[in-house]
Amino acid sequence: MSQLEPLVQQLQAMTSLDALPELFATIQQQYQYPFFGLVIWHADNKRDIISTRLSDEFEAVASQTALRQFCLRRFTPALSSDLQPVLSTSSDSLVVPLRGGGVEVAALIIGLQDGQSTMAQQIAWYWTIIANYLYEAIHRLTTLNKTEEDFSLTSREQACLNWAAKGKTSWEISQILSISERTVNFHLGNCIRKTNSCNRQQAISKCVAGGHIHI
Repeated sequence: MSQLEPLVQQLQAMTSLDALPELFATIQQQYQYPFFGLVIWHADNKRDIISTRLSDEFEAVASQTALRQFCLRRFTPALSSDLQPVLSTSSDSLVVPLRGGGVEVAALIIGLQDGQSTMAQQIAWYWTIIANYLYEAIHRLTTLNKTEEDFSLTSREQACLNWAAKGKTSWEISQILSISERTVNFHLGNCIRKTNSCNRQQAISKCVAGGHIHI
């Protein structure tokens, strides 16, 4: 977890989307990825790309219509070589699907060297965790002009989500707060619904980014 924290803190402290390409360039250099970028599709079919540079290999994956459909159907990462004939590409890359509010969907696309392909499972685990914070940073930075948040949490919902952010299970939270496990799940379910999230982790990421909870 110590390797994750500096990057998570950097994303949470970010104040402008203009800083993302520089961050991506640092990541690409640090891990020696051939390319590293993010594609975001919006409800109006508009596509945004944030990348260090638009290489032919990156564009070959990012430009395919099938990529969006893949990300809408799947939550877990996959190697591009495992997605054929859905994705037709000769480059070896890792695709990490991301979900946001409404029907928005995104894909983190990471180019891999030959030696890195054998470590794809570990790489996917790392970036799946970071991807939630990355997506929420983008969401936060694109909505900074809003004068108020789109949601609010009750004190009990905040308490349950705070403990969930610390890794506690529903049963453990119920013991800490002296309420039933069913009540804990009810409050956490409300947090997921209010934040338009897919799971607890995404709700936690959104609430940390919005200052609703602190970890």
